[in-house]
Parts: sequence; C-alpha cells; structure tokens
Amino acid sequence: MTIQRLTQVESTVVHKMASVLQSQKPEVIQNHFGIGLNTWVKLREGKAIRHSVAERLLQRLQRDQVI
Repeated sequence: MTIQRLTQVESTVVHKMASVLQSQKPEVIQNHFGIGLNTWVKLREGKAIRHSVAERLLQRLQRDQVI
C-alpha cells in the first residue's frame, strides 16, 4: 500500500483564492481552481491536501496570476 504525501497550502494563498471567488458553489470552485468542494473545504480549514493536487493547484494559480 502506498502512503500518500500531503501538502499544506499557505494561508495567504488560500485567502487570495477566496478573494477571487464570487460564490462558494462547487461549480464556481471547480471552474476557477480545478478542485472539488471537499478539497476547498480542507484548504479553508488549514488542512493538508494530496501533494499531487497541491502541485497542480499552485501551477494553475501561477498561470492564472492569482498568486
């Protein structure tokens, strides 16, 4: 069994992400960041998410100039 690596996204990044959202609807979160509602809830609560998801998210945020 493989142990999944987890990564915690900095709270400043999460705050910037929240500032660009017009609502907390799952489809809005998916369209803006490419993540699901459960992942968004974990980020808002300061919890770690899968490393691979965090990498893709940070790349997308840099590409879209959110961070």
